[in-house]
Amino acid sequence: MIFSRTWEWDSLETLSIPAAELRTHLERLLGEDPGERTRAGRLLYCEVANQGHLYSAAAPCIDALTTRAKAGTPLTAQSVSLLESVLNARNAGVRAGTADGSVDVTSYCRSEILAVLPQLLSHADGTDAEYFREVCYLIPQLADSSDEVVSFLRKAVSTFEGELRQAAAEALEEAEEVAEEGHMQ
Repeated sequence: MIFSRTWEWDSLETLSIPAAELRTHLERLLGEDPGERTRAGRLLYCEVANQGHLYSAAAPCIDALTTRAKAGTPLTAQSVSLLESVLNARNAGVRAGTADGSVDVTSYCRSEILAVLPQLLSHADGTDAEYFREVCYLIPQLADSSDEVVSFLRKAVSTFEGELRQAAAEALEEAEEVAEEGHMQ
């Protein structure tokens, strides 16, 4: 597992598993086996954003996922779901240690996800319906920081039919609200 930063694993105080196991579960989340991806996604959810509560382990997990996306490797639907869970979670003041200090987990995760938004959208071409749906769940709350979100969803609504069109239409409604009001209701 490749990270763009050197993380101080001891700073991740909320982990219920050894830090080394995070890497293993991230590899499974990005692997070929759908069952393994689902199990890894559930376990990682508990470590990073359980029931809407953000934890420090979110930062290195987001780092690993976004590093992969920046390298041009598509993420899995389950990993996009984990990104969405992190964006939805709240817990002010959570920090994660790095070799050169620490990061505010909320700000770091949001900026890293925004940085890979073009890659996430480019892979949401409708060939993988599950991935497309997960992207539609993820991106509405980014609409206040990226015009690309609303444009992507408008195009998807006009291009796709059936279930994909419905997912895009619902996401577009939320994204337009966020773009206008700055938050989801």
